[in-house]
Amino acid sequence: MDVTDEEFGGMMVTLEQGDSLKSAPRSHRRLVTPEIEAWWADPVGAIRGVADRAVSPSMRLWFRRMAEVGSWQLQLHKAAHGATRAGYYLSCPGIRGAEVGPPPANLVVNHLPSALSNYYNLIGYVDWMGFGAAGGLDGPVGHMPLTAFKFDYRGAAVDLARTFVFGWSPSGGMIVYTADGLGGWLNQGSHEIRLLGSVTDTIDWVYGELLADRCPDYFSLR
Repeated sequence: MDVTDEEFGGMMVTLEQGDSLKSAPRSHRRLVTPEIEAWWADPVGAIRGVADRAVSPSMRLWFRRMAEVGSWQLQLHKAAHGATRAGYYLSCPGIRGAEVGPPPANLVVNHLPSALSNYYNLIGYVDWMGFGAAGGLDGPVGHMPLTAFKFDYRGAAVDLARTFVFGWSPSGGMIVYTADGLGGWLNQGSHEIRLLGSVTDTIDWVYGELLADRCPDYFSLR
């Protein structure tokens, strides 16, 4: 077990194979949820299970590579201002690693399209930039509609009240989906909405960038 400072303040506890969950300090022990414990029993098996049920080809390959030739760590985060998170950091030579949270139990979110519900039944979130930094796909709750932002929208015509943000890039780009199952990006600078197809296509593009050892970003679109 290692205890280190968080990049933006606070403390991170890292546990690896051979450590005991009970060795986590009291300050972080409550972050060990039943979902975290379930993956801890067989992390590689849990990762392989996500690969077997993945919603897209690139997602399947990313998790399969992590299961077959990658490594894992359990990271328990607590920021100085009180925010917390717990997930498994997955890494593998030649592709971009990320921290992944197990799926939340008993998920019921009415506005999610079916493809995104299927995704969140497999994992809770994926973060490729680190705790406290922008860069990842968020968990299944708290998605803001585009009506929350007073932008001069252009590009693809969508119902702003039924289009939600579920991910971010370090440059401020927003990964979005519509209630009827489309997905893509919003450029926060130009306010342009660019759809990539279905929300499944968007998830596949994100994992394709990770497989190529790149940080998924609006400016990587071709």
